[in-house]
Amino acid sequence: MHIGLMTTFIVGGLFMISMLAFNQQLITGSQEFLLSTISQDHMENVVTVLSNDFNRIGYNTGIAIPFTTLQNDNIIFQADAYDNDNYGATNIRWYLDTNDPVTSTENPNDYYLKREGPITENTYGTIQFPVTLFKLTYYTADGTVTLDKNSVKKIEVQIISESSDAYTIGSGSEKFYPKNVWKRIFVPNNINLPY
Repeated sequence: MHIGLMTTFIVGGLFMISMLAFNQQLITGSQEFLLSTISQDHMENVVTVLSNDFNRIGYNTGIAIPFTTLQNDNIIFQADAYDNDNYGATNIRWYLDTNDPVTSTENPNDYYLKREGPITENTYGTIQFPVTLFKLTYYTADGTVTLDKNSVKKIEVQIISESSDAYTIGSGSEKFYPKNVWKRIFVPNNINLPY
């Protein structure tokens, strides 16, 4: 066989292998981006409802201490969550239900973050969001961690959600779930009044 023809086959083969590797990398990157974007959209839904509730802790309740339960993944407080509902001030509960894994997704890390409280102006019920972590930390006015209902002035919320579907890299069998992390410290006006 001619040496020039053999060199052409080798160079062509290497070029084809590099194009296939680039294509695989592009597909994996696209999958990760798409799954991460979908997961981010779900996180925005959780954050919208949670931010409304936590900013209104103690609002329109007529009591100084609105907390009933303070745990690292469970909180019950009183608030008037929506101005135009028929409930006024009522109990609102946020908790991670680790006894109720999400079965509608293939992600084994998904559990339901549940919110019990007013949903519409005439409906009281439970909303659930698939997440992998929900963590609450409570602080006094000076930043000391506490579980004393009388001393809580700030609440740190951390949520991690993963995509419901996985992607794999190459022919490997390890599944990757893109994560979104959200963390915020709430300082509700109604529990920081000077009385």
